[in-house]
Amino acid sequence: MVEPLPPQKNHPVYPAGLLCLFALLFLLGASCSMSLGSQISGKLLLLRGNFFNAQSMYTEAILAYLEALEFAETAPYAEYGLGLVYLSLDEGAAALQHFAAAEEGLTDLMREDHRELIYRIYYNRGVVRFHAGDFAAAVDQFRTALETDGSRIEAKRNLELSLLSLSHQNSNASSSLSLNLQEQQKNPQVLFDYIRRKEQDQWKSREWAEDTDTAGPDY
Repeated sequence: MVEPLPPQKNHPVYPAGLLCLFALLFLLGASCSMSLGSQISGKLLLLRGNFFNAQSMYTEAILAYLEALEFAETAPYAEYGLGLVYLSLDEGAAALQHFAAAEEGLTDLMREDHRELIYRIYYNRGVVRFHAGDFAAAVDQFRTALETDGSRIEAKRNLELSLLSLSHQNSNASSSLSLNLQEQQKNPQVLFDYIRRKEQDQWKSREWAEDTDTAGPDY
């Protein structure tokens, strides 16, 4: 189940939120491969990290998520939580590393059972890429998020905005290139005219010197 997101403005400033309720459901459906005590400990650490993260208590959130990394079934969610912390701190590169680690941690699990987490990983990667001005990468991430869950309005909106931003970026780049080409076309002519004038001046100077030069007194 997804938390409601705030109304979006003209750019994707809202990352997909924490998985608090989803973590509770995950706790109820935990695998029997671990002891019940270990399962609960990992989930409680994850919920603790989510609580601190929601309160903008990022140091406490990081510590809780790092502890939750010790448990195999909560590690991907802890990595995702760490990614959200660094995204909130405007540390995009660190956020991307943790989102990648979260996805990698799902390789040994049933990915189909963790579609919500996968969606949020790709969505938030798109947010990071968009704010970095890498609109092409943002488009790829939002598209992949929609391939995971095509019903998400926020991803559709951000995909459209990323496409518009990419088109505008390419248009500006084309305009800049066109202006540079025009300047390059103008500059050679200006340089040619300058050289031609210099040559004419030198020729006139030599001509004057030849006309006035004498071998000796003219008597």
